[in-house]
Amino acid sequence: MTVAPTAYYDQENGGRIPIFTPTWDEFKDFKAFVESIEEYGKQSGIVKIIPPKEWKNQLPKLQQHQINNIKVTKPITQHIIGGRGVFTQTNIEDRKEYTLQQWYEICQKDQHRPLLRTNHQHNQHKRQLHHMSFDSETSNLTVDQYKEIERNYWRNITFNQPMYGADLLGTLFDSSMTSWNPNTLDNTLNKLSQTLPGVNSPYLYFGMWKATFAWHVEDMDLYSINYIHFGAPKQWYVIQPCHQKRFETFMQTTFFSQYKSCHEFLRHKTFIVSPTVLENNNIPVQRCVQQAGEFIITYPFGYHSGYNLDFNCAESVNFAMDSWLEIGRKAKPCTCIDDSVVIDVNSLFDGVLNSTIDHSTTTDTTANKRKFSEITQEENACVLCSNPLLDNHHHRHGETLLATNENSHHKHIHKVCAESVDETYIVKNLVHGIDDIPASRWKLVCVYCKKKEGACMQCCYGRCWKAFHATCAIQHDATMKRIHSDASTPHSLYDGYCPQHDPKRIDEKKRLKEAQIKEMAKKFQVGLEVLMKWRGGGMYAGTVSECLPDQKMCRVLLTDGSVRKVSWRDIV
Repeated sequence: MTVAPTAYYDQENGGRIPIFTPTWDEFKDFKAFVESIEEYGKQSGIVKIIPPKEWKNQLPKLQQHQINNIKVTKPITQHIIGGRGVFTQTNIEDRKEYTLQQWYEICQKDQHRPLLRTNHQHNQHKRQLHHMSFDSETSNLTVDQYKEIERNYWRNITFNQPMYGADLLGTLFDSSMTSWNPNTLDNTLNKLSQTLPGVNSPYLYFGMWKATFAWHVEDMDLYSINYIHFGAPKQWYVIQPCHQKRFETFMQTTFFSQYKSCHEFLRHKTFIVSPTVLENNNIPVQRCVQQAGEFIITYPFGYHSGYNLDFNCAESVNFAMDSWLEIGRKAKPCTCIDDSVVIDVNSLFDGVLNSTIDHSTTTDTTANKRKFSEITQEENACVLCSNPLLDNHHHRHGETLLATNENSHHKHIHKVCAESVDETYIVKNLVHGIDDIPASRWKLVCVYCKKKEGACMQCCYGRCWKAFHATCAIQHDATMKRIHSDASTPHSLYDGYCPQHDPKRIDEKKRLKEAQIKEMAKKFQVGLEVLMKWRGGGMYAGTVSECLPDQKMCRVLLTDGSVRKVSWRDIV
């Protein structure tokens, strides 16, 4: 089944977020539908889905006793600081519990309203304050009207801190909903034997005007699905996966100190940058507005952020398709947050993978894969490295397979491995010289995979002795320079660099260091009031009179009138 978008959000102005309005037959099977739109989602980062009327008619009405039982527990107050389109968000937990009516009344206070009203509208609003309505004046507006609200949001993002009832374990769907119920989605995560809150069991989110979700991808680079039960829309921003690396580099530079402390700092969900700033740095940002009764699906590597336009309630859960398993193996969780989600794909899904292979439909392609997987681990490995062989139909860059010469008992070898070890060489697509590799080379440990397997090449920088497999170096994007060779030179056709001496990494470190100095110099503006610590103990107040980036110091005017040069690291 192939389902095409019926439109793209704000297509007239270059919008690329697909909008799907499937028929009931296309929509009813969640897994089949998601698989049918997979290619669109991978390109755009998110998609919007408007369910068919047959599904909406199945939704049970929210009863008054259910509304009375809803509690917004421990909402967070979002303190957003910064300027010029770059902000950080601090969440302060409120230990109170609110009924839905109380939450609604907070949302109706003037400081939490999205638009200025006329006096007539304001008086009408006051009369309706104690009569909760699931309708919002921000619903079903034009694209231009949402852009005006967006400008209002960014002008006032640091004022009137919003509250957000986020990450509340629960659901407003019941067991009567058998299709597209976040509790029972047909997906790979539901094959887990354990429940992971918010991951394979849903969370509820109660929003208000300006309640914000900062730039992030999902935990473990999973998919997510978000449905608005009632109330106001959500404004979504997304970075298409093709711009992921550029976006990450910009964020690492902009928030350098946070990146230095935690390389997965964007998983903290506390860093906000406006679309204008990103677009000025050649990072396109796509937009989409989600109305009540609509689904948004986010995809791996699609960074997204956004905010709520008024009082609303949404439900969200992560999910995964089988294609995610390889992504999940490579995903890096944040290690500095205690409750960070970590999924051990290899152990938790081992049975799932085996059952998938055992019961898969037999075709020529799958039969070939099965035969390949039945080869023993020793046979299913390149002689010169620790990485598994890929057949010639599935090889990656540099991993073409070659046979060994007919006098050797060894099997196949990666071409790049044969070209990177001094003793081996290739003649008529056969690898020679394996038996000439000295015992000392077989004992080298790869700096990347940490394994003493195969035969490593060594760093070409000076007298550096560090060793690594050629395929490991390629997988870690290390510098591998192809060199010319003739009969009078060693057989190796590549010069490789270890992480310490890699020119690309050296340049990157230099760039990041310069960015850090630039960031710190920008931070210590003249007139900034600071506290300094002396090496002998004690704290002193002063005002920055001059910043000295070349020396990583500031001249500080103390309260007694004296001026001292102070190192940046001694300024609190």
